[in-house]
Amino acid sequence: MAFDVQLIQRIGMEIEESGKRLQDYVNAPDELQGELQKIEASLNSLTTLLQGTASAGANADTTR
Repeated sequence: MAFDVQLIQRIGMEIEESGKRLQDYVNAPDELQGELQKIEASLNSLTTLLQGTASAGANADTTR
């Protein structure tokens, strides 16, 4: 599996946007839960990508 730098950047932007929404808009527990679910999904995506490339080590392809 290729190490997709663009995917990582996109997920990072999604996490950043969730952080901004936490600061600016979250006023209720259900809103907090929704943002937390988005952040968890993003982290799970990164974890899956990392696990897929871990076995390749330094030989992992880099996609830009």
